[in-house]
Amino acid sequence: MSVETIVSDVKSRADLVKTRGQAALEAGVDTLMTANTIVVDGVQELVQTNVGAGKELATLVQASVTKAKTDGFKAVAANPVAYIPEGKGTVVTAYTDSVKVVTKTGDELAKTLKSGVETISAKLQGEVPVVAKAKKTVKKTATKAKKAAKKVVEA
Repeated sequence: MSVETIVSDVKSRADLVKTRGQAALEAGVDTLMTANTIVVDGVQELVQTNVGAGKELATLVQASVTKAKTDGFKAVAANPVAYIPEGKGTVVTAYTDSVKVVTKTGDELAKTLKSGVETISAKLQGEVPVVAKAKKTVKKTATKAKKAAKKVVEA
């Protein structure tokens, strides 16, 4: 074996590793961008749910305080339970909605990260990734999240 053959062989293998590594890096960045979009969308939905519940609770508390001021100290002291705001339903609904959003976001994130790892692994091995459907779903989710974020910013 001549030195030129060895150098040529090493060079071709290095180019192959470089190409595969670059493809894997691009797939990783795409996966992270999509995961970021999913997390941001989930957090925005969670914040909207809890802010709405907080506003409703504040309104209920304000009405209760106004009622207590109007009725006077003796009436409140005689029956304090009548002046407790009715916010149980609001709190339970906000909690339930929050759990649903977190679960949905977690599931989407897990699917995205799993498909990203499979894609990166396939690219490193020089294979064609079998996650074409997942990639299409990821892009659709990212587009949907961008539109939702744009609506929130405009509102």
